Amino acid sequence: MSKPVNKKAIGIFVVVAIVLVVAAILILGSGKFFKTYPKYVMFFDGSVKGLAVGAPVDFRGVKIGTVTEIKMMYNPKDSSIIIPVYIELGQGEVEVAGVRPRDLLKMHREEAQELIKRGIKAQLEMQSFVTGQLMISLDFYPDKPARFVGADKRYPEIPTIPTTLQELTKRVEKIPIEQIFDKLGGALDGINKTINSAEMARIMRSMAQGVDDARALLQNINTEIKPVAADFKDTTQEIRKLAVSATKASDHAGLALKSAQGAMGNIENMTGDNSVLVYRLNKTLGELENTARSLRILTETLDQQPQSVLFGKKRIKEGVK
Repeated sequence: MSKPVNKKAIGIFVVVAIVLVVAAILILGSGKFFKTYPKYVMFFDGSVKGLAVGAPVDFRGVKIGTVTEIKMMYNPKDSSIIIPVYIELGQGEVEVAGVRPRDLLKMHREEAQELIKRGIKAQLEMQSFVTGQLMISLDFYPDKPARFVGADKRYPEIPTIPTTLQELTKRVEKIPIEQIFDKLGGALDGINKTINSAEMARIMRSMAQGVDDARALLQNINTEIKPVAADFKDTTQEIRKLAVSATKASDHAGLALKSAQGAMGNIENMTGDNSVLVYRLNKTLGELENTARSLRILTETLDQQPQSVLFGKKRIKEGVK
């Protein structure tokens, strides 16, 4: 007699098989299972707090890989603790024309050495100011020295440079703050000694005496200048009165000038060619001329015929006849 079939076990088996098939399709279809990822190591000088596995690695804003591992390693050379950071450059993000996938790892290693010679370096940058997460940025810095640790020879090492904040911190640390404060303290002590010295007290007394002398001089000047100011005020008033008188005289002169101009106009009207006075003078002169002519004729007649006074001019002429 056969055992009954367990339907529950069959269902579980079918579900597991389907899950495995889907996973295989996803893995094999995406091609990640057969891809090769070149791996590199780098050592940062300072804390890597905020950098986590899976953090992006970019080159001028383009993602080219991810952080795969962060370790802590003891360096026997100087008995220090170093933190190697391992990254992988993805094939999908970095492609090399004409290179087969199986030769890509070798190609990346050779190109990495060339890029390192050209000055490529890694630097920690802030990925998110809110969460404080870090990322790794690659770029060319040929003017900055390359820093190699060489603690892990299995992978090519990419040199690193400190962050901007670390460089600023180093510059601040190089400032001799203690010496500056010592010099500042010495300067303050010197100032304090100078202020409290006998020479400074003498100078202060001399300055006080000078202020008193200046005050007395000002008082004397004030006393002497009051009469001068009064005289100046009186002189100013006299000058003001003189100016008023001059203004009035100028006004009178203006009126006199206007009167003279009127008189000249009247004279000009009287002596003009068409004036009544000239007409009358001309008429009188004409009458005087006629009178003078008559007198001249009378004189000539009396000279020639004196008897004409008695007989008349006409009778004398008849007797002669």
